[in-house]
Amino acid sequence: MCNYNKLFWSVGIILIGFSLDFSHTAWLRCYKSSMSDYTLMPLNDPARILRDACFNPNLKTLFYTFGYRGKSYGPATTAVVTAYINSKKKNVVLLDWEDEAKSGYLGIPLGYALSAVPNAKRIGQELGEALITLSLAGMNMSDVQLMGHSLGAHVMGYAGRWTRQKGQVISRITGLDPARALFEGIFAFKSGLDRTCAKFVDIVHSNPGNYGRSLSTGTVDFWPNYSINDGLQPGCPSGNYEMFTPEDLCSHDRSWHYQVETTHSATAFPASPAENYDAWQAMQQPPSTFIYMGDLANTRARGNYFFRTNRQSPYSMGAQGMMPYRSDQPRESPTTPLSTLLKLVR
Repeated sequence: MCNYNKLFWSVGIILIGFSLDFSHTAWLRCYKSSMSDYTLMPLNDPARILRDACFNPNLKTLFYTFGYRGKSYGPATTAVVTAYINSKKKNVVLLDWEDEAKSGYLGIPLGYALSAVPNAKRIGQELGEALITLSLAGMNMSDVQLMGHSLGAHVMGYAGRWTRQKGQVISRITGLDPARALFEGIFAFKSGLDRTCAKFVDIVHSNPGNYGRSLSTGTVDFWPNYSINDGLQPGCPSGNYEMFTPEDLCSHDRSWHYQVETTHSATAFPASPAENYDAWQAMQQPPSTFIYMGDLANTRARGNYFFRTNRQSPYSMGAQGMMPYRSDQPRESPTTPLSTLLKLVR
């Protein structure tokens, strides 16, 4: 592990009980026809969504949010929000907590531990309260799906846990490579997204053991291109890169790339059920039953599901992707395992 991360954990252990109190207000952006066409309202006054032209009561509603150091016009937000707006199948609402998600003057490691993570819990609970308000105003919680990338997945987990405590259960939460740091391992001081946060929790693990969590914590856990050797996705570079560069985040970001592809092709990623990686590797023929990753995921399914993808978009391998890699298939040279197992998250 690099000295920078060692410093983070050493100082973080000492200071983890402290957090900085920021007075920022998160916002809800309810979109109409494009990213630039939306109604903005504070998180603590959500009810007018239901009276706005951005909301169609005949559609289900997706609430999406980004993770640490994410932005309301960042690449993940733009890709996911635009894909769902264009699909015209759901109302699309962005939880904009950009100010609370910043690293600020503390820098990346400490900003994450002492500001963003505490803010994630606070904002998540405030979203949960907003959802309670919307429910009382007429929104059907059975038509609500929460979705978040990285630390944003835990924000949605906190929201779901809050509504459950208040007697309302969210129908579905989708976690796109939920953040690992402080949520898993010996430094796991925080609880985040898990299967208790909603009726159905589906999680896509694209960078397990590095930026993303490596444990099965959802109702259904998808493991694209899973390998016991590294947390890299095909086509992503191996090696040590500066933190939060596109190369460094390549595998972590694949989770939302795959999700976006499912909005264009709902059956793009059929996945094989298997108790674990070894059981999947032992498969000799396609499974008799499978489920799709994405919006068509079978909400009655349980357990772990595996599939492979192409190195670049379009990532779908179709039915071929349900089968594990075989030694007689062409494959890129083995990559060097990442040494930094406790990286921070976006």
